[in-house]
Amino acid sequence: MSRGAAKIIMEVVRRNAAEQDAALKEIQSLCTEDEFIEYRRMIGRSMGAMLFEIINPIVAKYPDLRPPELT
Repeated sequence: MSRGAAKIIMEVVRRNAAEQDAALKEIQSLCTEDEFIEYRRMIGRSMGAMLFEIINPIVAKYPDLRPPELT
């Protein structure tokens, strides 16, 4: 994996995480508490997968690409 490709992927992952977080905030008032908990759980699994499957391997190879919010 090239550093350039890794940097692009990290930018996409960060945008995706921000969009998922924003979506949760947007839907919170549109559903029941139980529904929101389930949606939050789904988003949490998605973000966890991005962390373990994408972010961690990239940061292991290119530590300087670690997102500041993960330091």
